[in-house]
Amino acid sequence: MKRNARLAPRDWIGLTIVLAGFVLRLRQYLVNRSLWLDEAMLANNIVSRSFGGLTRWLDYNQQAPIGFLWVQKAAILLFGNNEYALRLVPLLAGCAALFLMYLFSRRLSPLGGNVALALFSVSSTLVYYTSEAKQYIVDVAVALGLLMLFLRLDDRGWNPRLYLLFGVVGGLVLWFSHPAIFTLAGLGLLLFLETIRRRSPSALGWTLVTGGLWLASFAAFYILFLHRSVTADVLLDYWGDAFLPLSLRAGNWLVSAFENYADFAAGLETPPLLNVLLVLAGITTLSRRNLKLAAALGLPAMLVLAASIFRAYPFAGRMLLFMTPLAFVLLGEGLDGIRRIFPDKFASFWTFCLLAVILVFFNAQTTAQNFTMPKMREHIRPTMQYLREHRREGDIIYVYYWTEPAVRFYAPKYGFAMDTFLIGADHHTDPERYRPELDALRSHERVWFLFSHVYEDGEFNERDYILDYLNSIGDLSREYRVPGTSVYLYLYDLR
Repeated sequence: MKRNARLAPRDWIGLTIVLAGFVLRLRQYLVNRSLWLDEAMLANNIVSRSFGGLTRWLDYNQQAPIGFLWVQKAAILLFGNNEYALRLVPLLAGCAALFLMYLFSRRLSPLGGNVALALFSVSSTLVYYTSEAKQYIVDVAVALGLLMLFLRLDDRGWNPRLYLLFGVVGGLVLWFSHPAIFTLAGLGLLLFLETIRRRSPSALGWTLVTGGLWLASFAAFYILFLHRSVTADVLLDYWGDAFLPLSLRAGNWLVSAFENYADFAAGLETPPLLNVLLVLAGITTLSRRNLKLAAALGLPAMLVLAASIFRAYPFAGRMLLFMTPLAFVLLGEGLDGIRRIFPDKFASFWTFCLLAVILVFFNAQTTAQNFTMPKMREHIRPTMQYLREHRREGDIIYVYYWTEPAVRFYAPKYGFAMDTFLIGADHHTDPERYRPELDALRSHERVWFLFSHVYEDGEFNERDYILDYLNSIGDLSREYRVPGTSVYLYLYDLR
């Protein structure tokens, strides 16, 4: 009789971590908060355009891979124009990324691998982006999927069918994830070096075929779509500080860039010095144990940094989300490497467990808070409902300029036509220009003012500035705000 295969303790622990990660992600999705500014801007394009229309430059200067846009369009056609449909693909991608991270962590040391998986599971940024109607969590799933495919095919030994599989899959995902090119370039370099080491003309030929498929797909995608983003002045200006300068400022820039990566991509909450020490230890430990694995993880990051020099890809924030597994792997491996310093196995094990709990606990704080009290910052639906119930015929509704995308998305759902609203202009560089705009509303008894995603710079708050002037020319008669949100509604008498 065959004995049933049993999972090792590390695998039970790992699957428990995955289950916890699924619960965290599903909780965030089911909260069903309103679309915030960035989501609404992209969603308005998806809702209002055909599949063909999505191939053209998007409104609000939004950018997303055409494959992702088409899948999102299909989702709302199948499941309706709602937040659940728009966030379904990111949810599935986030859950897939979590399972792929579990598979990848099995290739690490037992203890370090589960720490890396736990950090990935509780990461506040990864949990959040799993329920955002944008493409960034898809980037994570694609990067991990390509990495696992490469490692799996490498384990099995390369043959023509596997080369073709890798070539076709790689060429396809380039249309769904912009940073996939960096992952493919790194893995392709490793495959080429391995081919050279084997000195096999046949292997070299198939490697070139694989790379040729990627290059052909990328060239088509670049010519048709991507070149517009890479060369657009508006995007280059927006990401101006995210490109590595070749000057004396490079050192300070690198420090700031990696702090930004730790905070806004990986969402690390542990002290920076501890992170640096563990990452350095992790690089050493992982490189000694499996240099190919270390290179497969690290090369894409180096290529992104190189691309930033040429202003081809920003090294900042959500654009680096696909690199987050690297941070968690190095932290976990670093912790395991430090454990091995202790000569006494009993002491080293319990020291590791204590440090692992502290590390995971620190980085789970924001996620735990969001689980018990989900953040609803730009949750505009209740305010739109209130406005529908209390607006009278002849009322003017002034909409702050950054609130317009969300209002445009939700207006039809609450029976409003867009010509009902007066969209304010953007005067954040010259606030004095708000005064004549607001003066034009004088002599009206009821004027509503709707704000969300308010511009702030230091002590200057644009909403406060506008309200201060309104208080000088009229009387506030009503105010509405759902606690925990940053959506504000005011009714003024400006007679």
